[in-house]
Amino acid sequence: MSTLLKYPKSVWYIFGNEFCERFSFHGLKAILVLFFTTIQEYDHDTSTILFHMFLVCAYLSPLFGAIIADSYWGKYKTIYILSIVHAIGNILVAVASFVTSISLNFQRLFTIIGLLLTSIGAGGIKPCVSSFGGDQFVLPDQEDYLRKFFSIFYFTINVGSLLSTFITPELRKSIQCFEKDSCFPLAFGIPAILMLISIVFFVSGKKLYKINKPVTSIIPSSIGCMFYGVKKKITASSNEVQRKDWLEYADNKYSLHQIFELRSALDVMYLLIPIPLLYTLFDQQGSRWILQGTLMNGKIDFLNWSIKPDQIHFINPLFVMIFIPLFNSVVYPFLYKIGINTPLKKITLGGLFTISSFVLCAAIIQYIIIGQTLILPSNEAQLKIYNNFECDITISGSLIGNFKIEPLDVLHINYSLEEFNKTDNISIEVNPTCQLETDTLKQRIFIVRKRVTSYFLTTKINDGIELIYLNELKKLKSGNSNLRISYDHNLSGKIMTLRSTNNKLSVINFKLPFNKNTNHEIPVGTYDIYLDDEQILQKADLLPASVNDLIFHHSINHTNAKLITLENGKYIHILWQVPQTLLITVGEVMVVITLLEFTFTQAPLSMKSFISAANLCTQAVGNLLIVLISKMQLFENQVYEYMFYVILTILGLILFMMMSAKYNYKCVTVPSPDQELQRPRGQYIVVGPHK
Repeated sequence: MSTLLKYPKSVWYIFGNEFCERFSFHGLKAILVLFFTTIQEYDHDTSTILFHMFLVCAYLSPLFGAIIADSYWGKYKTIYILSIVHAIGNILVAVASFVTSISLNFQRLFTIIGLLLTSIGAGGIKPCVSSFGGDQFVLPDQEDYLRKFFSIFYFTINVGSLLSTFITPELRKSIQCFEKDSCFPLAFGIPAILMLISIVFFVSGKKLYKINKPVTSIIPSSIGCMFYGVKKKITASSNEVQRKDWLEYADNKYSLHQIFELRSALDVMYLLIPIPLLYTLFDQQGSRWILQGTLMNGKIDFLNWSIKPDQIHFINPLFVMIFIPLFNSVVYPFLYKIGINTPLKKITLGGLFTISSFVLCAAIIQYIIIGQTLILPSNEAQLKIYNNFECDITISGSLIGNFKIEPLDVLHINYSLEEFNKTDNISIEVNPTCQLETDTLKQRIFIVRKRVTSYFLTTKINDGIELIYLNELKKLKSGNSNLRISYDHNLSGKIMTLRSTNNKLSVINFKLPFNKNTNHEIPVGTYDIYLDDEQILQKADLLPASVNDLIFHHSINHTNAKLITLENGKYIHILWQVPQTLLITVGEVMVVITLLEFTFTQAPLSMKSFISAANLCTQAVGNLLIVLISKMQLFENQVYEYMFYVILTILGLILFMMMSAKYNYKCVTVPSPDQELQRPRGQYIVVGPHK
């Protein structure tokens, strides 16, 4: 019957609107976490929290948009007004990245306001656009067209996402502006312009749209029905007829049709309870996976070009565009033959692919990058003594024996401690060639079980030499380089500068404090190192998950320095992220698209936008879980955090399988005459369940 009616022309304006809006949203989202870390100077955990709070707001806002659309404004007006809010938010974020003369705190606040408006606008229209597109079809006559519409709709989303995820990071990094090594104002500005174009697209098709105005305030009415049903069930006397469902107790105040539609909606929402756990995996592509990419080598030598860490994930929408027709024509017919023949079974299988992307790829790659951290056995200890002089020193003690340490070098001594921590009285002699007034030192040192104890030998301010205790140095969870800078008192107050050899505009400055040793988290890269304007070291490699000591010694005429790398990870190519992206994309196609179709077709007539919003809210809850876990900082190693998410999601998927086994699918039929009078044109009514 679908061939008797032409494909609605109005949906092409909706496709154009969705393409531009998704380009805007995904373009902003792609570079957001790096904007937080590089420009607004947040640490990795805080940047992750802010990124996912933005997504929490973006996926809670659909409830707000759906209630307004279904009960008050209608879908068209809701999309139009909230699109304007979306555009204003984009513009504010672009302006915040442009205005660098104001204080950092004010810039951060301006950004948060812009992101809040963007999330309200983008989230508010999200449940309305797909269901507004569905309204353009006559059902059940065009049911086949409707099914293809959702695939094309999701395909359009991913075209916008593909282009923006590739182009926006390129604008961010390949173009430098305002004396920065990046150009975030341009990268945020293009999405803002696309959002304005999306509004023009949407308004242009107004004459062709089927615009259904809300008949009743369905959400308040549904809430009232639920409360009334609970109240009546509690107060029901033993003489009354017992109902099978607690909602049926409201039948003396609400129609059977209303009660049935509400029950249908609650059945769908019940199945959405475990879905947030899947989104704890999906949405880390935009945060933790991008931060993982900053630790990897993106260089493509034959193109003389580098893949940016926020750019590699453009292959996700690319794979989606390839997989949608492939799955519809090949994969799903095959799965149908082997018994995976319902939407809920496809979602379960998709969940398994999603989990495998983390446990088989992301966690393993993170483990390779970070490497193993030095862990001493319970009966061992290690002592390190750094020589800050330009001549040899000799150390002797009852426990350590006699050792010589070369200039600007470190001595490692391993101890076997069977029962207790120990102390040792050591003697230090500095070679006379250093020409010190006092060149000997006697001091007690402490040796602690399962610990690396470090001391720094340098000069005192007035006279003599001293042995300074150094704090323990560990690999950072972020995977960036941990750099400890140790120096004598002559360098206090000087400005140390690290200049990237790949990008001369990438500069890190800090003033050396008086306490002679400081720790700094430095992004992975190769740097030339300066003190004030004097170059001290060339091409110092700070590799992923490295633990480094940078030792300075200043004499009258010159300053010497040496970089000592104690622990290292591996600098592997960013293309190793492709397998995990491939697996999670398979999961996304099977879960997200199927949920989009399932919630629309199984939702009652009067609550389609609201159920679509409830589906999107599962994404908000998933992101909120990420925020809470990141805030608690339960794990020092990102690998363990990945595995924690995997375990949670496996439990959620088992729960989903148990819940979905009892679900009765609803069928689409022609409405009865009295229902037809109340039915907005182009919609259908769910009248009963079937297996």
